[in-house]
Amino acid sequence: PRSQRIDNDADDVLADARILTVDMSTVTAFTTFTGLKAAPQGVRTTKAVAARPAGRVARLNVQANKKVAKKTSVVLIKDVPNTGSAGDVVTVSLGYFRNNLEPMGIAKKATGDILAQVAADAAAKVAAKQAEQAGAKAIATALQTIGKFVVKKTVGEDGKIFGSVTTQDVVDAVKQQTSKELDKKAMTVPEISEVGTYEVTVKLHPEVTGKFNLEVQKA
Repeated sequence: PRSQRIDNDADDVLADARILTVDMSTVTAFTTFTGLKAAPQGVRTTKAVAARPAGRVARLNVQANKKVAKKTSVVLIKDVPNTGSAGDVVTVSLGYFRNNLEPMGIAKKATGDILAQVAADAAAKVAAKQAEQAGAKAIATALQTIGKFVVKKTVGEDGKIFGSVTTQDVVDAVKQQTSKELDKKAMTVPEISEVGTYEVTVKLHPEVTGKFNLEVQKA
């Protein structure tokens, strides 16, 4: 019958529409990446590859590693500003040592023998400083033990001395009694205007100060 044929044709159109919908969804799933063309209807696509955008060029950035200067340990023979003092073991660039320090005789490479010599020299310096300090303490003890040194000056009727008592006067008085000549620049003598007893100090060492009495008498 005519009505049955129309129903059959309608069912066929709906079936074709469902098939088309499934095929197009499959194509859509494989056209996610930019530049990928849809496969013909009914052809299954197994792999999608992203296309490179037109006009863009890949760039490879290469960064060279900075060259590290070689270092070496040296012993300074002379003082070098911003580097160290004579006798110091310092680390400098190998080029600086070869081109400047070594040719100018300012430094030597820190070999085993050189380091041993540096240690021996350092020990000798320490011993010398200790001996110097001990000697200064011995002098300070001797000055204190003697206790009094005499300087004679001409005195007027008012009891005032003529002139003044100088550091050289004190140095001479100490030398006369001890045979030891002190440094007058390291000595502190108070202002003296009349006969009497005064305290004098003398710097014998950075860590040692001697004290003794000076008696000013009428000549």
